[in-house]
Amino acid sequence: MPRLRAVAGRISTSSPGFKIESSQVLFSWVDLNRWLSPILASEVPTIVFPMDDNPTAAKRTFEISFYLFALGGAVGLLNLAQVLPFGDGFEMVALAKNLANHGAYANPLLVLPTGPSAYCPPMYPLLLALFFKVLRVPPLVMLAASLGNIVVNALTAAWLPRISWVFFGDALPGVFASVFWLMSVQLMPSWDSGCTVSLLLLLILYSSATVKKESWKPHAAAGLLAGIIFLFNPMTVLVMLPWMAYRMAVCGASRKHKAQYGCVFLGVFAFAVLPWILRNERQVGGFVVRTSMGLTLYISNTDCSSTSLYEDLHSGCALKYEPNFNVNEAQAMRNLGELNYDRQRLGAAKAWVQAHPAQFRRLTLARMVAFWFPQREEHPFKASVIWIATILSLPGLGLMAYDRKRVIVFVLFVLAVYPPIYYVVVSDVRYRYPVLWLTFLSTGYLLTRLLRLLQARQELKPMWD
Repeated sequence: MPRLRAVAGRISTSSPGFKIESSQVLFSWVDLNRWLSPILASEVPTIVFPMDDNPTAAKRTFEISFYLFALGGAVGLLNLAQVLPFGDGFEMVALAKNLANHGAYANPLLVLPTGPSAYCPPMYPLLLALFFKVLRVPPLVMLAASLGNIVVNALTAAWLPRISWVFFGDALPGVFASVFWLMSVQLMPSWDSGCTVSLLLLLILYSSATVKKESWKPHAAAGLLAGIIFLFNPMTVLVMLPWMAYRMAVCGASRKHKAQYGCVFLGVFAFAVLPWILRNERQVGGFVVRTSMGLTLYISNTDCSSTSLYEDLHSGCALKYEPNFNVNEAQAMRNLGELNYDRQRLGAAKAWVQAHPAQFRRLTLARMVAFWFPQREEHPFKASVIWIATILSLPGLGLMAYDRKRVIVFVLFVLAVYPPIYYVVVSDVRYRYPVLWLTFLSTGYLLTRLLRLLQARQELKPMWD
């Protein structure tokens, strides 16, 4: 019987993260193969997306999603064998520790306390703080955060075929996308990336199922969910709002219903985000969502800056400018306050760009390339998977346009408006995660077309060939 070996493990601390040493767990592929095989058939949409009047389709949908989820869990356990990014030096972890120990959202830096903070959006540090409060022991907190990361990554894999049905009326592109996702995704317990992607997919599925509902409650629930996602990662607004606009445009509801849905959604979204913004005005001195944009531009554009965060950390450039490691910068942040410090560093970044236009253009071009084709120093295999998917997604997008898939408007718009901010700061693969699944679905669309074409040609071959 074919089997997949996964790992679960015991923890030993090391810096900068904790290393998980593995013991073996077994997972059977037999039923997975049995249920994935119907996906190659032309009736796949009715198999993998539940229809209220088709209990058999609903059951198979659940089972296929379950097996994709299980596969995602197994792959995640295998990834536990790596040294994971967690512990001292990670701002979200520092905020979570301070919140759990002192009840204040403050002191994100490693080198010294700097006071009240809006350095990071609040939701993921709040989640980590809950782990610290309950578990108390840092290695157990790291394990809990890593297992949570595995769960949300597995949910993403399970939901991509359903997203594919919403986009294309065909789940097979989503199955291909799930495979690419599981081969490329990293465990990042110190950051929100995994949670953000899974919640984005949940919002798309939920809004697709409820956009025509007459009751205001599902509309409010969608707005609340969007607000929570925004407080995990504010950049997701460049995915969520275009999606909601597209979904309302194509849902076929009346203008009155669309207006009602939009007003309730946006109202609840604003209501969910407003307390955090008001808190920041009181604690850090401004109506802001976060206070690290100017600093990020500053540390990304200096005389010693490289393309990626990984390169800056290993070259020592980050130690010169990053307040998380540089005591002088941290003292400046504490003395000025986070907001004033961020604004001052934004001014310094603008001055450097004006004084070094050629170097800025070179860095920006390199980071544009790195956003779409991530550097391979840390995880060469996973980066290579993203390279392959990115290349294949281009003809996939072309096919979607040729087939007049309406969703191409949403996909192209998001892929145009989301990345530019990351072209001017140090690159890191996690910045792409909120839109990486769109690349994988586009690749899946191409592979589905090629597979169906191959099947058709095989069926047309004469029996004597």
